[in-house]
Amino acid sequence: MGRARQLALFAIAVMALAAGYAGWRAYQRTHPEQCYACQRPIHAHSRTVATAKGGSRLFCCPACALSEQRQEGKAVRVTELTAVNSGAKLSPNDAYVVKGSDVNMCAHAHEMIDADKRAADVHYDRCAPSILAFAQEREAIQFSREHGGTVLPFREIAASYAK
Repeated sequence: MGRARQLALFAIAVMALAAGYAGWRAYQRTHPEQCYACQRPIHAHSRTVATAKGGSRLFCCPACALSEQRQEGKAVRVTELTAVNSGAKLSPNDAYVVKGSDVNMCAHAHEMIDADKRAADVHYDRCAPSILAFAQEREAIQFSREHGGTVLPFREIAASYAK
């Protein structure tokens, strides 16, 4: 094989890799991030980062991350929460949450149907009851007045899921 042919094959391989990478990047931009556990889209105002199974994982909401701990029976440590009202990153040690409000960003908009085409009852959803994070306790209290739910420091709710 001549040197010119080797160079041409190398150039074709480089162009194929570049095209593949560009395609992958375009795909990533058009498909939202998905939750590690439930594969639902990540919501900008309930995004949760936790350490699970030896690595940092992205969850759709705090309830989903804490449910992972219960289901797997292995420690899941939430390292970052997102404030529902501002989208700001929060430290779990300083955050307050509202558990069980009428707002759940993970709830499906469509009903599940059974084999007879009737609405099926949902018996379990790992993202329910909802857990929404706030930077200030007063913000959480105001939200709970409007939407229901219980206000707690995040560390308390995390401890209750660890039991």
